[in-house]
Amino acid sequence: MTSKTTPIHRKQQNPQTAPQSEIKLAQPDRSGPKGKTLFELAEERQALSNKGKSFSKAAANGTTRSKDDDIHKTRLTEEVDEPIGPLGQAVFFTSTLAMLHFTLDVLVQHQYKQEIEWGTIVRRTGMVVPIMLFLVYYLHPPERTKQTLTQIFFFCVANIAGCYLIYAANTQGYYAVMKRAPPLGTLWVWSVIEMKLPFAVGSLLVAGLYVYYGEYEII
Repeated sequence: MTSKTTPIHRKQQNPQTAPQSEIKLAQPDRSGPKGKTLFELAEERQALSNKGKSFSKAAANGTTRSKDDDIHKTRLTEEVDEPIGPLGQAVFFTSTLAMLHFTLDVLVQHQYKQEIEWGTIVRRTGMVVPIMLFLVYYLHPPERTKQTLTQIFFFCVANIAGCYLIYAANTQGYYAVMKRAPPLGTLWVWSVIEMKLPFAVGSLLVAGLYVYYGEYEII
Protein backbone atom coordinates (compact mmCIF):
# COMPACT_ATOMS: atom_id res chain seq x y z
CA MET A 1 0.00 0.00 0.00
CA THR A 2 1.11 3.44 -0.72
CA SER A 3 0.53 6.17 1.85
CA LYS A 4 -0.03 9.78 1.00
CA THR A 5 2.39 12.17 2.72
CA THR A 6 1.60 15.76 3.45
CA PRO A 7 3.97 18.26 1.78
CA ILE A 8 6.37 19.84 4.26
CA HIS A 9 6.31 23.33 2.73
CA ARG A 10 2.56 23.66 2.63
CA LYS A 11 1.31 27.15 3.37
CA GLN A 12 -0.35 27.24 6.72
CA GLN A 13 -3.34 29.47 7.07
CA ASN A 14 -3.14 31.97 9.95
CA PRO A 15 -6.36 31.67 11.91
CA GLN A 16 -5.99 35.28 13.07
CA THR A 17 -5.95 36.62 9.52
CA ALA A 18 -9.38 37.80 8.56
CA PRO A 19 -10.68 37.65 5.02
CA GLN A 20 -10.56 40.89 3.09
CA SER A 21 -14.31 40.98 2.93
CA GLU A 22 -14.55 41.39 6.69
CA ILE A 23 -12.24 44.50 6.86
CA LYS A 24 -14.32 47.63 7.38
CA LEU A 25 -13.47 50.52 5.11
CA ALA A 26 -13.66 54.06 6.44
CA GLN A 27 -12.47 57.56 5.61
CA PRO A 28 -9.53 58.98 7.63
CA ASP A 29 -10.20 61.53 10.35
CA ARG A 30 -9.55 64.96 8.86
CA SER A 31 -10.91 66.99 11.77
CA GLY A 32 -7.42 68.02 12.94
CA PRO A 33 -5.30 67.21 16.00
CA LYS A 34 -7.14 66.33 19.18
CA GLY A 35 -4.49 67.74 21.55
CA LYS A 36 -2.32 70.85 21.52
CA THR A 37 0.13 71.33 18.72
CA LEU A 38 3.84 72.01 19.21
CA PHE A 39 3.34 75.65 18.28
CA GLU A 40 0.65 76.06 20.94
CA LEU A 41 2.85 74.39 23.57
CA ALA A 42 5.77 76.64 22.62
CA GLU A 43 3.59 79.74 22.94
CA GLU A 44 2.32 78.63 26.36
CA ARG A 45 5.85 77.92 27.55
CA GLN A 46 7.03 81.34 26.40
CA ALA A 47 4.07 82.99 28.15
CA LEU A 48 4.82 81.14 31.40
CA SER A 49 8.48 82.08 31.17
CA ASN A 50 7.56 85.74 30.74
CA LYS A 51 5.38 85.54 33.86
CA GLY A 52 8.17 83.89 35.85
CA LYS A 53 6.36 80.57 36.26
CA SER A 54 8.02 77.21 35.92
CA PHE A 55 7.22 74.88 33.05
CA SER A 56 7.38 71.11 33.29
CA LYS A 57 6.17 68.09 31.38
CA ALA A 58 2.76 68.58 32.93
CA ALA A 59 2.40 71.71 30.81
CA ALA A 60 1.92 69.47 27.80
CA ASN A 61 -1.51 68.70 29.24
CA GLY A 62 -2.23 72.37 29.86
CA THR A 63 -1.13 72.48 33.52
CA THR A 64 1.80 74.18 35.21
CA ARG A 65 4.15 72.83 37.82
CA SER A 66 2.59 72.37 41.24
CA LYS A 67 3.77 74.03 44.43
CA ASP A 68 5.17 70.73 45.68
CA ASP A 69 7.34 70.47 42.59
CA ASP A 70 8.59 74.03 43.12
CA ILE A 71 9.41 73.32 46.76
CA HIS A 72 11.23 70.13 45.80
CA LYS A 73 13.19 71.99 43.13
CA THR A 74 14.09 74.73 45.62
CA ARG A 75 15.41 72.17 48.09
CA LEU A 76 17.48 70.53 45.39
CA THR A 77 18.87 73.93 44.40
CA GLU A 78 19.78 74.64 48.01
CA GLU A 79 21.63 71.34 48.25
CA VAL A 80 23.54 72.12 45.08
CA ASP A 81 24.35 75.69 46.11
CA GLU A 82 25.48 74.66 49.60
CA PRO A 83 26.99 71.17 49.36
CA ILE A 84 29.10 71.67 52.51
CA GLY A 85 26.53 73.58 54.57
CA PRO A 86 26.81 76.95 56.35
CA LEU A 87 29.49 75.77 58.79
CA GLY A 88 31.63 74.35 56.00
CA GLN A 89 31.33 77.57 54.04
CA ALA A 90 32.23 79.59 57.14
CA VAL A 91 35.35 77.48 57.70
CA PHE A 92 36.33 77.80 54.05
CA PHE A 93 35.89 81.59 54.00
CA THR A 94 37.63 82.01 57.35
CA SER A 95 40.67 80.00 56.27
CA THR A 96 40.95 82.09 53.10
CA LEU A 97 40.59 85.36 54.99
CA ALA A 98 43.12 84.20 57.59
CA MET A 99 45.68 83.65 54.82
CA LEU A 100 44.86 87.12 53.48
CA HIS A 101 45.36 88.66 56.93
CA PHE A 102 48.67 86.82 57.31
CA THR A 103 49.85 88.05 53.90
CA LEU A 104 48.87 91.67 54.58
CA ASP A 105 50.66 91.59 57.92
CA VAL A 106 53.86 90.36 56.26
CA LEU A 107 53.60 92.95 53.47
CA VAL A 108 53.07 95.84 55.89
CA GLN A 109 56.10 94.91 57.96
CA HIS A 110 58.13 94.48 54.81
CA GLN A 111 56.95 97.86 53.48
CA TYR A 112 58.21 99.70 56.57
CA LYS A 113 61.48 97.74 56.46
CA GLN A 114 60.84 96.08 59.78
CA GLU A 115 62.21 92.72 60.76
CA ILE A 116 59.45 90.22 60.16
CA GLU A 117 58.41 88.61 63.42
CA TRP A 118 56.77 85.41 62.27
CA GLY A 119 55.63 84.39 65.72
CA THR A 120 53.87 87.72 66.26
CA ILE A 121 52.20 87.51 62.86
CA VAL A 122 50.96 83.99 63.49
CA ARG A 123 49.67 85.01 66.92
CA ARG A 124 47.78 88.00 65.53
CA THR A 125 46.28 85.90 62.76
CA GLY A 126 45.22 83.27 65.29
CA MET A 127 43.43 85.95 67.31
CA VAL A 128 41.52 87.08 64.22
CA VAL A 129 40.39 83.60 63.14
CA PRO A 130 37.63 83.02 65.75
CA ILE A 131 36.26 86.54 65.20
CA MET A 132 36.15 86.04 61.44
CA LEU A 133 34.58 82.60 61.84
CA PHE A 134 31.80 84.07 63.98
CA LEU A 135 31.16 86.94 61.55
CA VAL A 136 31.21 84.79 58.44
CA TYR A 137 28.96 82.12 59.95
CA TYR A 138 26.25 84.60 60.93
CA LEU A 139 26.63 87.19 58.18
CA HIS A 140 27.54 85.19 55.08
CA PRO A 141 24.40 85.15 52.91
CA PRO A 142 23.62 82.21 50.65
CA GLU A 143 23.87 82.97 46.96
CA ARG A 144 20.09 82.72 46.50
CA THR A 145 19.21 85.10 49.36
CA LYS A 146 21.51 88.08 48.84
CA GLN A 147 18.82 90.57 49.75
CA THR A 148 19.11 94.31 49.33
CA LEU A 149 19.35 94.95 53.09
CA THR A 150 22.33 92.59 53.39
CA GLN A 151 23.98 94.23 50.41
CA ILE A 152 23.55 97.67 51.95
CA PHE A 153 25.13 96.42 55.18
CA PHE A 154 28.22 95.09 53.42
CA PHE A 155 28.34 98.23 51.29
CA CYS A 156 28.56 100.39 54.40
CA VAL A 157 31.15 98.10 56.03
CA ALA A 158 33.30 98.17 52.89
CA ASN A 159 33.17 101.96 52.66
CA ILE A 160 34.01 102.47 56.34
CA ALA A 161 36.85 99.95 56.36
CA GLY A 162 38.27 101.09 53.04
CA CYS A 163 38.11 104.82 53.70
CA TYR A 164 39.53 104.46 57.22
CA LEU A 165 42.36 102.29 55.90
CA ILE A 166 43.21 104.96 53.34
CA TYR A 167 43.04 107.66 56.01
CA ALA A 168 45.23 105.73 58.46
CA ALA A 169 47.84 104.89 55.83
CA ASN A 170 48.19 108.57 54.89
CA THR A 171 47.97 110.32 58.26
CA GLN A 172 49.06 107.95 61.04
CA GLY A 173 52.44 106.56 61.97
CA TYR A 174 53.88 103.33 60.74
CA TYR A 175 53.22 101.48 64.00
CA ALA A 176 49.49 102.29 63.90
CA VAL A 177 49.35 101.32 60.23
CA MET A 178 51.09 98.01 60.95
CA LYS A 179 48.45 97.16 63.53
CA ARG A 180 45.36 98.38 61.65
CA ALA A 181 46.08 97.66 58.01
CA PRO A 182 45.79 93.82 58.09
CA PRO A 183 42.38 93.59 59.84
CA LEU A 184 40.93 96.57 57.98
CA GLY A 185 42.17 95.27 54.65
CA THR A 186 40.77 91.81 55.35
CA LEU A 187 37.40 93.26 56.37
CA TRP A 188 37.33 95.44 53.27
CA VAL A 189 38.09 92.56 50.89
CA TRP A 190 35.55 90.26 52.56
CA SER A 191 32.81 92.89 52.33
CA VAL A 192 33.48 93.40 48.63
CA ILE A 193 33.38 89.63 48.03
CA GLU A 194 30.00 89.32 49.74
CA MET A 195 28.43 92.03 47.59
CA LYS A 196 26.91 91.72 44.18
CA LEU A 197 28.71 93.38 41.31
CA PRO A 198 26.82 96.74 41.32
CA PHE A 199 27.34 97.22 45.06
CA ALA A 200 30.99 96.14 44.86
CA VAL A 201 31.73 98.54 42.01
CA GLY A 202 29.91 101.29 43.90
CA SER A 203 32.02 100.76 47.03
CA LEU A 204 35.23 100.91 45.02
CA LEU A 205 33.99 104.10 43.38
CA VAL A 206 33.38 105.62 46.81
CA ALA A 207 36.92 104.72 47.87
CA GLY A 208 38.30 106.24 44.69
CA LEU A 209 36.38 109.47 45.25
CA TYR A 210 37.60 109.56 48.85
CA VAL A 211 41.19 109.31 47.67
CA TYR A 212 40.67 111.93 44.97
CA TYR A 213 38.89 114.59 47.04
CA GLY A 214 40.99 113.92 50.13
CA GLU A 215 44.16 114.21 48.05
CA TYR A 216 45.46 110.97 49.56
CA GLU A 217 47.89 108.48 48.08
CA ILE A 218 47.33 104.77 47.79
CA ILE A 219 50.86 103.82 46.68
